[in-house]
Amino acid sequence: MKRMTTPGKIPLLRGLPLLLAVLCAFPFSAAGAETLTLSVGDAVRMAVERNLGLQAATWSPAIAETGIRKARAIYDPLLSALVDHQGSNLQTAPGSFFVDRQRDFNFDASVSQLLPSGATTSLSFNNFWSRDNLGLPASRFARPQLTLSFSQPLLQGLGRQVTARGITTADDAMDSALADWTRQALDTAAAARNQYLALVKARESLATQEASLALANEVQSQNEARVSAGVLAAYQLQDSRLGVLRARKNLLDAKRTEADAADQLRATLHLQADTAIATTTPPPPDGPEERESDALRTASLRRPDIVKARIAVRTAEFNEKVSRNLALPSLALQGSGGITGLDASYGDAFGDMGGAKYPDWSIGLSFSVPIGNRSARADVAANRMIASRARTQLAATEESATLEVRTALRALDSAREQLGVTGQGVSAAEALMASYLKRQRIGLATTKDVLDVSAALTLARQNDTTARADYQTAFTNLWKATGELLDRHGIRLNGTTIASGERKGTP
Repeated sequence: MKRMTTPGKIPLLRGLPLLLAVLCAFPFSAAGAETLTLSVGDAVRMAVERNLGLQAATWSPAIAETGIRKARAIYDPLLSALVDHQGSNLQTAPGSFFVDRQRDFNFDASVSQLLPSGATTSLSFNNFWSRDNLGLPASRFARPQLTLSFSQPLLQGLGRQVTARGITTADDAMDSALADWTRQALDTAAAARNQYLALVKARESLATQEASLALANEVQSQNEARVSAGVLAAYQLQDSRLGVLRARKNLLDAKRTEADAADQLRATLHLQADTAIATTTPPPPDGPEERESDALRTASLRRPDIVKARIAVRTAEFNEKVSRNLALPSLALQGSGGITGLDASYGDAFGDMGGAKYPDWSIGLSFSVPIGNRSARADVAANRMIASRARTQLAATEESATLEVRTALRALDSAREQLGVTGQGVSAAEALMASYLKRQRIGLATTKDVLDVSAALTLARQNDTTARADYQTAFTNLWKATGELLDRHGIRLNGTTIASGERKGTP
């Protein structure tokens, strides 16, 4: 019996892999539409850069950084100046016609500075001129004075930590804002990566359904030729027609799924609706298998929720320590020293200052404490409880992160094993398909047998596509669980902009 073939057609099993490759390489798009070629890394970076909510969130760390600069203003020197001119005309005695005309001029300047120890120091220079018309020795004089003073807390307010508590709090607020941005960026990057992988999976499934329809059409064509030649019963045409209709229905479902996945990715990347996205098959990540200890260590250092919880503990413990200091009595060492000049002329008075002719100084202690001090004690108790709560929340966050990382590792191991199984399943299904095609040619297999085996081959390929997508998704979930997904794609926050690697062929 002569076998019927169609001239110019590629042998069936040899042509299917080629068809799959062509369909995956050239995505389905409208004619004339702009085509944007993206890798999975390009898609992730574009999603992070174009996400409007994330763009708004990038300002939060920058705003928090201005709070640090504002808090550091406590160390800015304060310059003060005063110019004052006073005058009075007074009758010297009742019934007297003589009027005392007094004129005073004062110019003061000072610079004060807060020191990290909590001390305040100031340097002041006072100039005082006085003149009247009484004709006495003191009717005209100048009195310049230079004074250096300081006040150093000895209990409450002593030390750099207490002095710079506003700076420390503002610094923690900026770190917390960065952790919030990182958490939001991780969610965006993971969603974009998974949507890209979903589109790749949908297109591979579409290619598989195209190949399945091609096989069904080939079987139908061969059956029609064999029925015409009288070597095949006509009823088997119904089986092959049913196979074609089933393959067309599956193809329509696959096209809808592919279109939905493409629209979802376009929305995530903020692309125009008519932009065609050309995808590439993501290569499996290189490197050794992830060890649980390494993954947990990375998560402890990189996960934004753990980082933020750790910042909250640090802030709470710092506030507790500061509140204990502020509950102490106020005791300060105070002192001053200066030199004064006094003479009828300003030059001579200034000369007296140079010779330290009239020095003055003082030193002493000041003490104060509220009776009972209930307000400060309440602050200490509140901050102690806040610190305990923050430590408990950190432990809960670390426990949850550990569970998430271990779950992601198990999913990755399972996906890796399934990948090998589904690959072998495709090879076995292809060999079975070739066997049944041979059997059909010699009359040992019916059309229904061939179509059933074809359906099994399609299912095996779909399972292999799903396994490869699940394998890539498992890495997404693991890298998100460990907090390193952004680093894997070279994404970081630079000021108020999101910096990333260059993307070839993207706007």
